[in-house]
Amino acid sequence: MKETYTAVIIDDEAKARRILAALLNDSCEEIMIADTAEDVLSGIKAINKHNPDIVFLDIEMPGYTGFQLLEFFDNPTFKVIFTTAYSEYAIQAFQVSAIDYLLKPIQIDQLKNAVEKVKRVTENNNLEKLLALKENLAAHAIQKIALPTAHGLTFIEIKSILYLEADGAYTNVFLAEGSKLLISKKIKDFEAMLKPENNFFRTHRSYIVNLAQIKSYVKQDGGHIVMENNAHIHLSRERKEEFIQLISGLKI
Repeated sequence: MKETYTAVIIDDEAKARRILAALLNDSCEEIMIADTAEDVLSGIKAINKHNPDIVFLDIEMPGYTGFQLLEFFDNPTFKVIFTTAYSEYAIQAFQVSAIDYLLKPIQIDQLKNAVEKVKRVTENNNLEKLLALKENLAAHAIQKIALPTAHGLTFIEIKSILYLEADGAYTNVFLAEGSKLLISKKIKDFEAMLKPENNFFRTHRSYIVNLAQIKSYVKQDGGHIVMENNAHIHLSRERKEEFIQLISGLKI
C-alpha cells in the first residue's frame, strides 16, 4: 500500500473546496492535495497535469456534470469519490454500483472511511462501476448491482436475480439463468440496497427474494414461496402480513 496518495478536488463551490481540503489536511495525512478546480474543464487539465490517485468530484456543476468529466477519459486510472447532496434514492444507486461517495455536509468519519475504502481497491474496473452508476441514476431505478466475488466485482442486472440466501458472512445469489454466485457480503448489507421499491423483499433472516421472480405463494403449512426455478423459500411468520400486502399491490 502506498504511503501517500495525490488528490484533485473538483467542485464549483469555493467554500466546499476549502472545507474538503481542510478536512483532508487534518484527518487524512496520507492524502496530498495536488490541485483544486472549479469546473469540469479546469478539472480535466488538473488531472492530466498531476495524474492523481484520487479525484474528489462534485456531480452537479455548471456547464458539464461530474459524469461528463469522466467521458473525457477512455479508461480512468484514478479512483473517484463523488461529493453529493443527492437524495436517498441516489445514495442507493451509489451503493449498488460500488462507488464511493461523500454526502454533503461532509463528516470526518465518512471522509476517513471513503478514503480507506479507495486505498484498498485493487481491481481496475473504474469504468464499469461508473457506467453502472450512470445507468442507475439515469433510469431513476436500480438497474445493475456490483457484486464482490473472490475474483473482483461482477456486475449483473437486478432483474436477473431470483433470490439471495445467507451463508454466514457470505451470501449466495441465485440467478435466473441457473448459476449461483458466492458474494463476500452479509445478507443484511443487501437488505439496505435491495428494497421493496426495487421489487425485493426479505422473507426471512436467511432470504431476500425478487418479487418479480415468484412463481407462487403456498398458504399451507405456515406458508412458503415458490420461485421461478422451483426453489421453496421460507416466509417467516412476522413478515407474512407485509409480504401479502406487497404482492397484492404488485405491478410487474
